[in-house]
Amino acid sequence: MKCPFCRSSQTEVYNTRATKFATQIWRRRRCLSCHEGFTTYEAADLGFLQVRAQNASQGPYSRARLYSGIAAAFEPAKADSTIIDAVTDTVESKLLDLKNPIIVSDQIAAIILATLKHFDTSAFLRYLASHADLRSKSELKRQLKNY
Repeated sequence: MKCPFCRSSQTEVYNTRATKFATQIWRRRRCLSCHEGFTTYEAADLGFLQVRAQNASQGPYSRARLYSGIAAAFEPAKADSTIIDAVTDTVESKLLDLKNPIIVSDQIAAIILATLKHFDTSAFLRYLASHADLRSKSELKRQLKNY
């Protein structure tokens, strides 16, 4: 790890902790050259995940895309970015729990909905309305019963 102040690669870790949702490792480092301290976060590389869309196309997993979809559900409420990060981290950990390198987009949507339900009901409903095929009130009721 290079020091962000002097660019030296001589650093030491003097404090390590898991983050709140245990999805990252927080590390406090000190540069051995300039003696400045700095913080780093270590997270699992999810580059091996592939997402299969409904039209059978397949592409790489993108945290940015996941984050933006979740942020859109919180949009009118102007939620704090730490909440959106927490939901995104929780969804990512559940994706890893599937232990499958190929994930169907419907699985991701279901995990997001189940997670949002516990964080924010209005965000849950906005996400459901924008990602489910709701043609009638009965279809909405059926979808709500799933969660």
